[in-house]
Amino acid sequence: MSDIVKKANYKLNEQQIQHFETFGFLVRRQVFRPEEIDKLNEEFGPRLATVKHELDQKTQWVPKWPSIPIRNPQTPLMTGLLEDPRIYMPLEQLHGENPIPVYSNANSLTKNTAWHPDAMHRHLLVTNNLIYLQPITGNHGSLRVIPGSHKSPLFDELTRIRLMKPNNDEPDFLEESGMRGEDIPSFLLYQKPGDVITWNQRLWHAAFGGDEGRRNISISFFSNPKTSQEENDLHALIKKTKINTNKPKYRLMNYLRPYYHPWWLANLENSALRVYWIKMLEEWGFIEAMNN
Repeated sequence: MSDIVKKANYKLNEQQIQHFETFGFLVRRQVFRPEEIDKLNEEFGPRLATVKHELDQKTQWVPKWPSIPIRNPQTPLMTGLLEDPRIYMPLEQLHGENPIPVYSNANSLTKNTAWHPDAMHRHLLVTNNLIYLQPITGNHGSLRVIPGSHKSPLFDELTRIRLMKPNNDEPDFLEESGMRGEDIPSFLLYQKPGDVITWNQRLWHAAFGGDEGRRNISISFFSNPKTSQEENDLHALIKKTKINTNKPKYRLMNYLRPYYHPWWLANLENSALRVYWIKMLEEWGFIEAMNN
């Protein structure tokens, strides 16, 4: 089978694209084979153990939610996911030409994740792409999303009522109403190893009741800006990144630098995709913000 045919098989159909644009998320089942998930788990364990040991040596502190950069020589299979056509080609359809993978992490999750969007900007499309390495069902930590909440006016209304807890001492919606996070009407996703969930990072999402240490890999792609509004969003995100890396709450990010490992930046495989990505990450300022 030719490479062209293989790649064509990874493309989204019109219904999938419309689902993503309308509801803000897309689920693709069993994109990765069980033997591939086994190999990713084999990488995950030693890398997590190394990071926890390094943090303990440096800080006597291990975060509740270790989020580990995967562009690292210890995780070459995870790194390869960025360029895997099963990940990259569908994102070209959603983002347009030349989307850039800015963030990529292996995550060991805690029990609850409160309601929130990952991004507040309005114009630049940023997607999170999750690959689950363990089965998660029902009320045991499954991802919950509020369909369509990436768009206004629903996004604005959820912000206004403070469904996401404010940074100050004000009570949030759940405290005032006496409701639990689980009571918010939402779509509950069941995740199996090998599934890929892609969502617009403005989409409101949460997870409740799961066991400690649930594993997934997350890869965030940014659209290449085509309008002045998208460029403004990008510049604001870069500025926020520079500010956040200096805040105490983001100390894990500081301890795990360099985020873009020299091994990945060296691009020994001479990947044309990576050459372009590195060029754009450098020009945009993410390498400076995340590595220095």
